[in-house]
Amino acid sequence: MCFVVLVSGQNAEAQKIESDSVYTPIKVKEHSPHKATIYSAILPGLGQIYNRKYWKLPILYGGIGVTLYAIGWNTTQYNDYKNGYVDFSKFYDYRYQPEGGTLTEPTSKRYEKFLNYDLSLKNKNTDTWFKTQLKNRKDKYKRDRDLSYIILVGVYVLNIIDATVDAHFTNFNINDDLSMTVQPKMNYSPVSGSTLGLSCRINF
Repeated sequence: MCFVVLVSGQNAEAQKIESDSVYTPIKVKEHSPHKATIYSAILPGLGQIYNRKYWKLPILYGGIGVTLYAIGWNTTQYNDYKNGYVDFSKFYDYRYQPEGGTLTEPTSKRYEKFLNYDLSLKNKNTDTWFKTQLKNRKDKYKRDRDLSYIILVGVYVLNIIDATVDAHFTNFNINDDLSMTVQPKMNYSPVSGSTLGLSCRINF
């Protein structure tokens, strides 16, 4: 007596065909990772809709919205401090020009919104400190703005990767029903003749 163990698995493409049995292939509509990638590249979130992962849309667009807000905020602050720094630099050069200099007092004073001391009291150390503060703030908001753009690109790329990976996983038919079937099986060999055994089939 002999024992034969047969293990069969199902996927989205076809079923295995054994010598003593005939199975009808199950045709499943292929879920295209290529389409999911293209859709997400054209419009973020469209690939997730194609994959029917609608719950990811609020997360995706929430991240995009926060990043766009950060870009707008940092850009506004950067422009304000840049303008203030440019105007105060001109005022600083006028105020501390050498005796007999020809510079005239600039009329644009966009730094006044950031001024936190009495500018009428001429003090070069204080003025230098304020000028440095304007420059540091300008550089900081520029870095934050550039970083926000990088994050936005990262969110866009992750959106494409997520849609592509999800589409690949969709093609796998994962069945929770794990079953085992045991039945008699007759085998024939020219050497040993007919033998009786058991066929054990595991479906997953």
